[in-house]
Amino acid sequence: RESVSCTTMGNAESPTVAHIGTQQLGTDGSEMTTQVNPKTSVSFTLNSDAVFVENASPYLSLNDWLRSQPGLSGTKKMCGEGGCGCCVVSVKRLDPGALEESAISIISCLCPLYSVEGWTITTVEGIGSSRSGFHPIQVRVAERNGSQCGYCTPGFVMNMYSLLDQNPKPTKQEIEDNFDGNICRCTGYRPILEAMKTFAVDNDIAWIDIEDLSTTCPRTGKPCRGLCKAHVRGPTDPLWYRPSTLADVLTIIQNNPGSKVKLLVGDTGKGVFKVMSPADYFDIFIDLKGISDLYQTQLTGSSLTVGAAVTLASLIQILQENQQVSTNFQYIAKHLLKVANVPVRNVGSWAGNLMLTHDHNDFPSDVFTVLAAAGATLTIANASGSNTYTLLDFLKVDMTQSVIVSMELPFASAGIIFRSFKVMPRNQNSRAYVNAAFSMQVDPNSTVQGTPVLVFGGIQAHAVLAVNTANLLQQQNLLDPNTLKSAMAALDQDIVPDAPLVAASVQYRKSLALSLFYKYYLACIVDHVSPRVVTAANPYVRPISSGTQSYSTVPSNYPITQPIPKLASKLQASGEAQYTTDIPPYPDELAAAFVLTTQGNATITGINVDLASKMPGFMMVLTVADIPQGGQNNFLTAVGLHPEPVFATTFSEYAGHAVALVLADTQEYANAIAQSITVNYQNVKKPILTIQEAITAESFFPSPGPPIVMGNAKDAIAGSAHIITGDISCGAQYHFYMETQTSLCIPEEDGYTVHSSTQWTDLTQSAVATVLGIPVSSVDVTVKRVGGAYGGKITRSPQIAAACALGAYATKRPVRMHMDIDTNMQMIGKREPYYATFTIGCTDSGVINGIEMTVYNDAGCYGNDSTVQAALNAIDNAYFVQNWLVTPVTCKTNTASNTACRSPGTLPGIFIMESLVDYVAKSLNLNVEQVKLANLYQQGQVTPYNIPLNYCSIRDIWDQLYKSAEVDARKQYISQFNEINRWRKRGISVVPLKFGLGWSGAPYTVLVSIYATDGTVAVTHGGVEVGQGINTKVAQVAAKTLGISIDMIKIKPSNSLTNPNGMTTGGSISSELACLGVLNACTELKHRITPIQQVMGNPTWVELIQKCYSVGIDLSSKQFTYQTTDFAFAYFSYGATCAEVELDVLTGETQVIRVDILYDCGESINPDIDVGQVEGAFVMGMGYWMTERFIYDPDSGQLLTHNTWEYKPPSSQDIPIDWRVELLKNAPNPIGILRSKASGEPPQCMSCSVLFAAKRAVESARAEIQGSQVFSLDGPATTDVIQQYCMVDPSQFFF
Repeated sequence: RESVSCTTMGNAESPTVAHIGTQQLGTDGSEMTTQVNPKTSVSFTLNSDAVFVENASPYLSLNDWLRSQPGLSGTKKMCGEGGCGCCVVSVKRLDPGALEESAISIISCLCPLYSVEGWTITTVEGIGSSRSGFHPIQVRVAERNGSQCGYCTPGFVMNMYSLLDQNPKPTKQEIEDNFDGNICRCTGYRPILEAMKTFAVDNDIAWIDIEDLSTTCPRTGKPCRGLCKAHVRGPTDPLWYRPSTLADVLTIIQNNPGSKVKLLVGDTGKGVFKVMSPADYFDIFIDLKGISDLYQTQLTGSSLTVGAAVTLASLIQILQENQQVSTNFQYIAKHLLKVANVPVRNVGSWAGNLMLTHDHNDFPSDVFTVLAAAGATLTIANASGSNTYTLLDFLKVDMTQSVIVSMELPFASAGIIFRSFKVMPRNQNSRAYVNAAFSMQVDPNSTVQGTPVLVFGGIQAHAVLAVNTANLLQQQNLLDPNTLKSAMAALDQDIVPDAPLVAASVQYRKSLALSLFYKYYLACIVDHVSPRVVTAANPYVRPISSGTQSYSTVPSNYPITQPIPKLASKLQASGEAQYTTDIPPYPDELAAAFVLTTQGNATITGINVDLASKMPGFMMVLTVADIPQGGQNNFLTAVGLHPEPVFATTFSEYAGHAVALVLADTQEYANAIAQSITVNYQNVKKPILTIQEAITAESFFPSPGPPIVMGNAKDAIAGSAHIITGDISCGAQYHFYMETQTSLCIPEEDGYTVHSSTQWTDLTQSAVATVLGIPVSSVDVTVKRVGGAYGGKITRSPQIAAACALGAYATKRPVRMHMDIDTNMQMIGKREPYYATFTIGCTDSGVINGIEMTVYNDAGCYGNDSTVQAALNAIDNAYFVQNWLVTPVTCKTNTASNTACRSPGTLPGIFIMESLVDYVAKSLNLNVEQVKLANLYQQGQVTPYNIPLNYCSIRDIWDQLYKSAEVDARKQYISQFNEINRWRKRGISVVPLKFGLGWSGAPYTVLVSIYATDGTVAVTHGGVEVGQGINTKVAQVAAKTLGISIDMIKIKPSNSLTNPNGMTTGGSISSELACLGVLNACTELKHRITPIQQVMGNPTWVELIQKCYSVGIDLSSKQFTYQTTDFAFAYFSYGATCAEVELDVLTGETQVIRVDILYDCGESINPDIDVGQVEGAFVMGMGYWMTERFIYDPDSGQLLTHNTWEYKPPSSQDIPIDWRVELLKNAPNPIGILRSKASGEPPQCMSCSVLFAAKRAVESARAEIQGSQVFSLDGPATTDVIQQYCMVDPSQFFF
């Protein structure tokens, strides 16, 4: 294939004018002359190097180009949608007509390479490294434990770097607001924000001048890194134009009739509407960034005119700077700050956003809603001339031959009251359930003048006007209660929501629309509004978040118990830490992508590859027929697991089932080709998608195990003063690991080398061997680190590795797969949903006598990873009940085979029990916390699974937390708050925890080697570093045991050679057992060298080791750990959490006001790491309970929430505003390894405290209209669900 040319020109400041081809570049790299001819090259500056690339594909993104260059893999890739932030880089550019460069952060995965003409780009490698010195941002993030798995860290670093470049003295609020586009699944955000706020001008510590933040770029002057051949322009690729005038744009369009043309500024829209298949391809791209007329802004006496290429960020700045000119400008700017995120707003234009809603019926544009309400008009040009349109008329214009030129935004007339609203699934970076903007002229007597403009988005395919309501309000006095009543009645008729599958319910969106107008109505007469409802008129302003962390250490035992950052944290912050997807490409390497079915519960009759075989980059398609003789179509080979196929053969169990594997030149080609392949079906049946549907269809797996039986539950219930029945459920959860499923398989002379993002090297090794029909010893699996896992890379990652191995076998070439998020979410299983029905017998005081319960779990289509036994072993949580009968039932559904997810089984099991206790208290009208206290375990009692609690501290922890969190005083305040506020309510909840940790049957191998040359030590262990800090804890134990500095110890990648037959990393036990193995190995080494040391007297460490070597002492030790215990659990961890939530009753939006966590971590080996685990687990749990939901197509079974556009883990402004974490002090674990306890999973099980706090607030809202206090709040309790439980009734609206 023809190669793409790339030339590095050395220091960008060297030439005044560099002649390259037929173009001329100025000193800033921008074109000095322009042509209407298509572009075939692009020039820019990268980390101080001037770079020239020609003949690249117009589809090539800046991110893909960067990651194809050696040494530039620090800029990560995950979603390809602008929804995660791990690909952020910093840019300086000079927009046409601008006087100076602007420094901004951008999403590199959405940025076409051709669009960066003349830009100065800085990546994480360009600001600091281990060789040139780390940047202060990198250091702060690392030292303040802001990096766990580390995959997201470079994106956070570069976002902060861009902010400081743009604003050297930001406030803490500006810093918090800056990270609306960065997702971290590991840390819980608190330490990241804390690290970044050390640069704030209003921070308590000394401020650092921006001049001190620069470092010398280590890449200047280095030779060209070249360009991957597969990024070359293909024969069917579109033409790329960068005209300099609007006339040129129209000429290009006119000269290409019938061509599919895309006009772009930032091209961020493809993050929502992806280029997935040939149907999405364009013939021509026209880059508008070279047209100065489209960047013009003009302020006249009556309006503001803004060019179409002006970015959202620039528009916001213009409105803010001129807010004194028109009263509505500040509100429009505030609303636009809720559109997408900072890096997207930095490059996406307002006009491009309008075009998205013009071209797509499912894009609820906030820009359209607010501009329409403000009366904006658009100037649109085509070859015949230009015309002006209103926003609503614009939707009817045929734009195929036309271009938006500008917008005219009129100043608000005197008396105009303008407000806008956006209600989202989470507090940042989300599409709206409903957005609205209202503009109404009100005279001093509160009488409406003229016709109001009432615009709603998210109701129909496009924004709608409430015409009847607007007409009714004319000349009406707003202080007349009948005006409000009549307006609400009219609006009830105006608002007729449609019912897309992925939207919130019709009922919620209608109720929300009416509620938002009510809020606006109150704002218009705010001076006349009752104090009890005034909060509905005033938007909630979230304070800056803060946190405290408290723990004890044992200095005499350092570095064990010493709070130190992760060893690799600075490398993670600098982008130098290598993940599987970062491994440089091998010669002749191919990329792989799965072909997925689109219909579940159907017979497969064949696949059609005709179109695929003609697409660029195509190599071949593999199916089950290509598995070699002797191999098996099975990637699950561990003892006790049932076979699961790599490829579906004749039956599609679920939509998303892998049916074939595409091999192509690049990952982008492979993904596109896979999308083009169609699967044919027959005998299509309606898929079973929920537990309730499975129960109806009696679709169950064989019994997962015996029921829990303790005492006589039936008799105890029958003899109780109260018998209470109910049910409760909780849904699925996507792991949202930032590094999606990834594997690289390399054919070797004696087998295969596999690099895999896996938690289980042994299972991955056996899967490859089984599929290829070769000895296990012919497969070597290595993993250095994993960019997040949470259980999702235990049994699921072997399928990816096995498929890549099959590709390597078929082609005799290396094969890599970096799965895109859509495929990952559709194909890979998630946390299992749960449903429980219960009957409880209890006393008048709420003491539970007996529980009879059936617990259903949804294991998906295969059931290998059913977690129901884990749920049963946590079903009691922290409560003693004498009589139990709990029956487990595992359901089979037409969904992906569900799998372990952080705290598998225990998280839903504990939630079920907490819901039961809550239900008892509410049914008896008792204080919930008093009922919990009455039922808490006491030392010496026995669990329903027959484990005596010989070390039970739950009551002491409860009392300590209850006092330190000031629960009683806060309850009193909340009661008063709720009494004086009708539409804002608060709730508080305390949740205890008992979490069992089991070691039995978990083999791990450790190898410790001391090198005689310099005495340094290398360790490899059976665990995998997934962000939990296992390598750091292992190094601490090794250093303490050997008596050397931790700097002398290196932790090597985990692999199948030194850890044969090993267990997965999971269950929160790997760190402890790896530390045990290292402790034993180092103790043995110490035993060997001590006699030599005694003879030598007082040698240095190096002298001692060299002497040992000279006399033949074995300086390596291999230890195999295989722990057994008398019971299923070796010990229990205990904890308690108090959460306080504030609820907007009218919308369902919540803010977590404060969280207090007290967790028993024993004698923590590393408190910094363990606090990080507590916080990260808790926020991941918050997402499970409050924001993360799944929606399936009921007919095909296709997952509809399979990307960052629809699936919403928590963001940085969803975390607790006031967050206090304490590790129980002076509480060594007599049973634990080095007196410690696990921290990775148990704290997550207390996160349901947020849901229950929200429930308390809902109960207060329901009490206003005598609504029942007895109800179950299922998880996830998303914004729309919570609002509906509040029973909002417009007849209750008053002022």
